Amino acid sequence: MKKGKTIKGLVAAGTIAALGVVGFWLMSGKGDDSQQVPTFVVQRGPLEINVLQGGEIRALQNNEVKSEIEIPTKILSLIPEGYLITEEDVKEGKVLIELDNTDLKTKIQNHEIEFQTTVSAYIDADENREIQKSENQSLVRDTKQVGVFALMDFEKYLGRDVTAAILSAANLPHDVDAFEKYADVLETQANTPVATDVAQTKSSSSAKPKASSKTALTTPSERIDFTPYLEQKVDSDGEAQQKLRQLEDELLLRRSELAVAKQKAEASKRLADKKFIAQAQLENDQVTLEKVKLAGKTAETQLALFKKYEFSKQCSTLLSGYQEALNKLQRTIRMNRSRMAQAETRFSTAKRRYEMELTQREDLERQLKACVIKATVPGLVAYGDLNAGSSYNYNYPIEEGASVRLRQTMLTIPDMSQMGVKVNVHESQMKKVRIGQPVKVRVDAEPGKELDGRVAELAILPDSSSSRYTPNLKVYPCTIHINGYHPWMKPGMNAKVEIIVDQLADVLYVPVQSVEVEADQHFCYISNGGALERREISTGLFNDEFIEVRNGLQGGEAVALALPKKSELESNGPDRPKQESAPVSKPKPAKPKEKDIAAAQP
Repeated sequence: MKKGKTIKGLVAAGTIAALGVVGFWLMSGKGDDSQQVPTFVVQRGPLEINVLQGGEIRALQNNEVKSEIEIPTKILSLIPEGYLITEEDVKEGKVLIELDNTDLKTKIQNHEIEFQTTVSAYIDADENREIQKSENQSLVRDTKQVGVFALMDFEKYLGRDVTAAILSAANLPHDVDAFEKYADVLETQANTPVATDVAQTKSSSSAKPKASSKTALTTPSERIDFTPYLEQKVDSDGEAQQKLRQLEDELLLRRSELAVAKQKAEASKRLADKKFIAQAQLENDQVTLEKVKLAGKTAETQLALFKKYEFSKQCSTLLSGYQEALNKLQRTIRMNRSRMAQAETRFSTAKRRYEMELTQREDLERQLKACVIKATVPGLVAYGDLNAGSSYNYNYPIEEGASVRLRQTMLTIPDMSQMGVKVNVHESQMKKVRIGQPVKVRVDAEPGKELDGRVAELAILPDSSSSRYTPNLKVYPCTIHINGYHPWMKPGMNAKVEIIVDQLADVLYVPVQSVEVEADQHFCYISNGGALERREISTGLFNDEFIEVRNGLQGGEAVALALPKKSELESNGPDRPKQESAPVSKPKPAKPKEKDIAAAQP
């Protein structure tokens, strides 16, 4: 602050001195050339380098009230712009905007019919899924019972041990416990999600083929010879062994009867030859012998047929029935899986549709509630989007009867506790400005007040909206944060900011209008013994008023504030211009171009 006051004092002193010289020159109207041209004494001291920009006061944080209705809606009532929302208004829920909800109510009524239909379909799909589960359990239970009965028939015919040996050789469940385990494996595989099977199939498609993870039946490829099981002399309670014993006993009995009948027939023949018995008796005994012979042959044939055909046929039939029961169990479980997958798909579809309809219903109810917008935070009410341009708010006005679309900002409630200034920095000044630099802010509404701030945000790319109408103008948006809380400050006020770029401690400086730029070289006109001497100088940093001189000048020298014309210098010599060459009423020459001054900086 001391350096700033020193600079202001020097500027004031220099200005008073320049005005005094000009006034003396106007009143005298004669004298040397040095007295005819206003000059400025080269000063040494602190110099503040800054960037001046104009901007607009804005709140750093805004609470925007946007339309949440998906269809275009008209504004029925609207709070006046500029209304100050208090904490009491927030507690009482003061209504800020009321939107027309007629079309929305009609849409909700039409959707209610679809929603009830969807609920009914969802319940029906859920119940059908449970029914399908029960039916599947019943089908599996019945099929398992058929398989157990087929196994029991096989064991009944051959006996437990022989049946176990045959089924083990055929790689089939050999008893009831093995059958139950086999059925459990099938049911476990049936309950595996289809997506898991598909994923496993895809992951193993590039690998070598492996055995299927699913339990499959092994059907004997060759015909089984059951005769060895019949020839085994073991004690068995099977029907086959019982029948075999019956046939063997029957054959043995017939053979015994044949021996007895043969002896009786021979004895009758001897007695008949001796006339001890009648011829009819002999013939009767011979007929009996033939009957016994035929009965023996029949018993022998029956035994042979049983061993060769009937036993094998019955074993094959029972084994085939058992295998068919196992296959039917496998088919039933797979069919149950297919039917259950269909039931689950219908249920998932119905559930998803129900969730979608429920979400839509909740969204419509939310939109209906959003037709009445109440105060949630205290603050000042402003119409439209404060960050948008005036043309945008003009095209979409906020007023009663106007239509608003989805996500359109209707009101903006700025946070007055944190204010800032938005300015646009010219591209020639961008290399000077950095985030964090101190800033002095002056608001037009409160002249004489100077606020402190800092550079908080600086765009990397130029503002596209500004270059749309003026392509050659490249400005970069910059946000200045103002320190402290100022209740008199309102968004939209005009402000001027002074960005402090650097503080030079002890340098020589002259007014920027005293410097002439020619071919990337800088010159000053020094008052030397009543004449103006053109001298080349080396410049440094500068602000809007003064420029640093690094070489070519010394403190105390007087430099011309008005640059003489070249034609007058050529006609009067390079070192002595005419008195009329620098009239007081002549406008000051333009400031050196910033790019030329910057090029001369080391």
